[in-house]
Amino acid sequence: MITLKRNIPGLLLVLVLAMGCVKNAPQPVVPVMPELPPVTGGNGSAMVTVDCAVAQGDVMRFEQSNVHSTTSDLPGEKARLWLQGLNHKTIRTWLALSTINSKGYNYKYSSDVPAETSLAYYSTCADSLLIALTAYKSSPTTPLPGDGKGVLFQNFIKQTIIYYKTKFPKIKYIQAGNEPDYAGESAASYYEVYKDYYKAINAANAELGLAGNNRLMLSNGAFTSTTNFSALVDYTNQFLTLYAADTDPGRRLDFFSMNCYTEQTNPKLFETAKPQITAALAAKGITPRPVFVTEYGLSGGDFLPAAWVRAQIMTAWAPAQLAKAFYLYEGGVDRVFNWAISHGEILHKSELADLNNAYPNPYGYALMFGKQISDRGTRVKATSAKLSAQGLGINALAAMGNGKGIAVLVWNFNYTNFTPDQEISVKINNIPQATFTGKINAKVYMIDSKNNNIYSNPSQNSLTASVEQAYDYAASLSIPLKLEGNSVALIVLNP
Repeated sequence: MITLKRNIPGLLLVLVLAMGCVKNAPQPVVPVMPELPPVTGGNGSAMVTVDCAVAQGDVMRFEQSNVHSTTSDLPGEKARLWLQGLNHKTIRTWLALSTINSKGYNYKYSSDVPAETSLAYYSTCADSLLIALTAYKSSPTTPLPGDGKGVLFQNFIKQTIIYYKTKFPKIKYIQAGNEPDYAGESAASYYEVYKDYYKAINAANAELGLAGNNRLMLSNGAFTSTTNFSALVDYTNQFLTLYAADTDPGRRLDFFSMNCYTEQTNPKLFETAKPQITAALAAKGITPRPVFVTEYGLSGGDFLPAAWVRAQIMTAWAPAQLAKAFYLYEGGVDRVFNWAISHGEILHKSELADLNNAYPNPYGYALMFGKQISDRGTRVKATSAKLSAQGLGINALAAMGNGKGIAVLVWNFNYTNFTPDQEISVKINNIPQATFTGKINAKVYMIDSKNNNIYSNPSQNSLTASVEQAYDYAASLSIPLKLEGNSVALIVLNP
């Protein structure tokens, strides 16, 4: 093989054109890591196998949904192109009721960006917008109509929604607040607020003449936990008990929302996330609902494991997000929202390091890699021999089709468990000759401490291929990879 370190100045642009809430509470102590299965077969063994003859339906789209943080400056035009290139279904953003009441519809976020300027910008970057409609608690310093309850409050929410929906028609989804459980609000107290929301949304839909799939959709304010997922499920059960007992014929829960920040050492648990929510609904006699994960992350807030420095979490964030999102989608979650496009206070949560030039952080490159999988359309079988029962270690997702050849996304996520660099082989079998009538043009891209990491290497502001090689056609091909303990690789085979 010929190994080249080549900067490709225009590749990022080509890919583009082709293609808040902050938790400051202490995080749980990092538990003892489970033992990972031993490497078998020695260095260079085929730890990942792809079978192009086994199609597995549509690919999961890691990059399909995103979140704007109110701490972020307004991105520039290059960032707009970058976001548009990801073909987002939905971008989540924020509006605060008490601030609207005191400062007007075009109040400024904490970043000093006017709310309407932000909504106009993100409306150009996605098919739809989800609004986390927060700040529903009235106080002497932040009063709300009707003291935040009853008919006056419902009318205020209705008029607020009508104003923004009329001006920004891509608004489609509404969340009744955000993380009431994390704020210490009881389910009983929160459900009284939720009733005001659904009455207001029903009235707004009626006044706007919106019905069926065109209507505004409402969900709970995303429930969350910083301890374990079962705590989220417990609060969900309390909420659903109240919902099931509500005799109002206008009650509604169009989709269910949650935020996922737990299970650092057991991402595979998230394969059960939607099934657990669906079971909770069924137990209360409620039909299944779409499930949105509207934030997720390796950890909440600015938590940094004691053994790590900032550079380590910047690198690990990319494989950690892929590991969690993979199992959420495997379990049937309908949409997973990446958090965040840019975070003005917590750098490792930012996809973009530079909002004017659209220079990605490792997390941003991971979404670009995911777009390469999405572009090929059809998922094909990929298996790993180096994956623990908890979903730690090496995993992969592969796709082919749409005249774009084959792409294999590989990630190695081990959290704080020290893992030396591993030399493995990705074996791709049953490569269709009809697709590769000439050469197989292979490229390998890495995200680790040394590659495509602008935090650790400030000069790395454009995507760099670690390997480029042309092969004669063969039905099987083995691509070697050297993976750091927390890293990502993308293999692209183009005709």
